[in-house]
Amino acid sequence: MFDIANKAALITGGTRGIGAALAERLVEAGAAVLITGRSETAESRAVLARLQGKGRAAAHYGDIRGQAAAQAAVAATLAAFGRLDVLVHSAGGAAPGKITDISPENWMAAFDIHVHAVYHLFRAAHPSLAREGGAVVLLSSVAGLRGCPNAVAYQTVKAALPQMARALALDHGGEGIRVNAVAPGIIRTDFHAAMTPVAKAHNIANRIPLHREGTPDDVASLAMELIRNDFITGECFAVDGGMSMRITA
Repeated sequence: MFDIANKAALITGGTRGIGAALAERLVEAGAAVLITGRSETAESRAVLARLQGKGRAAAHYGDIRGQAAAQAAVAATLAAFGRLDVLVHSAGGAAPGKITDISPENWMAAFDIHVHAVYHLFRAAHPSLAREGGAVVLLSSVAGLRGCPNAVAYQTVKAALPQMARALALDHGGEGIRVNAVAPGIIRTDFHAAMTPVAKAHNIANRIPLHREGTPDDVASLAMELIRNDFITGECFAVDGGMSMRITA
């Protein structure tokens, strides 16, 4: 098993939701964690304070898109902890619209944050990950595994991540780098804040066989296993209460 204690992790989008839940689990397991967020807020400061109350943690703020941003986040992790062993790309956002509705700018922006960021982050982190072997977890979505209406860009970028995980896992397994993806379903975070009570009730009654929404910790617990288990690589696991295994109503 991969010993998390005394390792260092970089979690993009770690100031809220799934990223924050995973950061807390990693700190509790003895890892040092740097979380990134688009900007410093009262919420992000509270998350960082909670992490620092349990162990070693730091934060880095700014847009994670682009080569310079990725290099800066990796450099901040190395400056804070002297190493980088775990990379988690949890940053992202919605990209609604049919292909006839979504603008070229919003189409490209979805790729920049979800896919291109992984390209830049992995390249920047690679020397550190390859030093002693490391783990990478990419946050996909069940929207990348099954169709859903009016979200062509989001589905496309999230579908790219499991294949990217497989490609990176194959190319870099010899260096001891493991790469996996997690595909959450309906998880109660800010991402679903705009969901109406009627839609929520329909999901629980008809779409999710376990009849409840997921929590960030449901996803974080699986991500922790993928980080710890050093004989799993190139895989994508759904965490969705069974939603994607069935024909939905």
